[in-house]
Amino acid sequence: MEESELLESAKKVLDGNWNGNFTIPSATLYPHQWSWDSCFIAMGNSYFETDRSIKELEHLFDAQWKNGMIPHIVFNEKEKTYFPSPEYYDITRSPNAPTHVKTSGMTQPPVHSIACFYIHHNSKDKAKTKEFLSRVYPNLLKFHRFLMTERDPEKSGLVTIFHPWESGRDDSPIWDDALARIKITKMPKFERLDIKAEGEKSERPSDEEYNKFIFLVDQMKLYNYDQKIIYEKYPFKIKDVLFSSILHVANLALLQIAKVIGEEDVKEISEWISRTETNFRKFFCAPSNGSSDGLFYDYDVIIGERIMKRTISCLLPIYTGILSNQEAEVIVKWISGADFVAEYDTIASVDEKESDFKPLDYWRGPVWINTSWSISYGLLRYGYTDRAERVKQGALRLVAEHGFREYFNPSTGEGLGGQNFSWTAAGVIDMIMAKSNPLDLFLK
Repeated sequence: MEESELLESAKKVLDGNWNGNFTIPSATLYPHQWSWDSCFIAMGNSYFETDRSIKELEHLFDAQWKNGMIPHIVFNEKEKTYFPSPEYYDITRSPNAPTHVKTSGMTQPPVHSIACFYIHHNSKDKAKTKEFLSRVYPNLLKFHRFLMTERDPEKSGLVTIFHPWESGRDDSPIWDDALARIKITKMPKFERLDIKAEGEKSERPSDEEYNKFIFLVDQMKLYNYDQKIIYEKYPFKIKDVLFSSILHVANLALLQIAKVIGEEDVKEISEWISRTETNFRKFFCAPSNGSSDGLFYDYDVIIGERIMKRTISCLLPIYTGILSNQEAEVIVKWISGADFVAEYDTIASVDEKESDFKPLDYWRGPVWINTSWSISYGLLRYGYTDRAERVKQGALRLVAEHGFREYFNPSTGEGLGGQNFSWTAAGVIDMIMAKSNPLDLFLK
């Protein structure tokens, strides 16, 4: 398929999933608005649909909680085919929750500032998008402040997540040991609609995992979504490499937004950036005792140890610009090695030598376009032009040959999960349309 044809097909996917207020990820399973999905979607739409990109994100910001949290789901109340439902989340327990719209009670990776700057950078009407940035800057600042305070009382510059769903990588093996320690004290009856909708139980989290996911939601409800109480009593607290990596780039993007709108007081944002750069290795790097592999690992706050599972998260720091050239070179060796390389030179979500590797199972092996996309830009940033192009072209070939699927079998390229998946389409648009490395807009 020619790139021009692939581009038009991607635009049709986003057009088809647009409902007038936001873009659903996929009609086969995801009828609501997901936070980080919408950010990627807005980036894709920013090349052709400025107004739609703006509306997409403003609909999301309208659901922001009073404490600054942007929820990971904004529910379409006309849709009743998703669990956990808004009634199950019962966010009315929290005084911070919005009352005019129904949402989940947790968050997701903060791609929002990056997406907002994309919209301005790619627009033809800079006056319009500058006005948009001025409107949403308080939302973005409040969200980042929430993450850097209520989710980081240690002032490390690194975010603690309370649920695997907050990571965006729901069933990654990173969470297995932490979930195994959790003892379910009371389990409500419910029906899993995710496996029913897709009909492929082998591609989704196990029932045991899913029961823990729901139990953790119940614990949030028990504490009325009070972030301070949850931080003190909750059984699942992990500082996440991918989440914190994205937030670092988002803070840099927020600085650029402040510059565009003439906001001079950026001391707070600069302090956040400095904290992250100071503590990134302290929390995420394995000790240099001769056995270190040079990768970055999530940190389990409960037990004070790194989670030594080789997954896509270990590689994502190349996206941040924090790494030295030597550190980046180590990651490139892993990206280029047989254990992570998937069909067409794309990147699997788990090292295939890991005992938890499963080529069909969601974040336990399959290739995702958004992570390959992010890593390709990180490779460009450090001068690995050829490798970046191979990852990019591999991702485009996957989609061209197997469709705009949610994720892909790393061994065969077969499309898996949701069909006509929006962020896959958005990633394709950006990879084809971007004239230079978007990271250069922030990492100056």
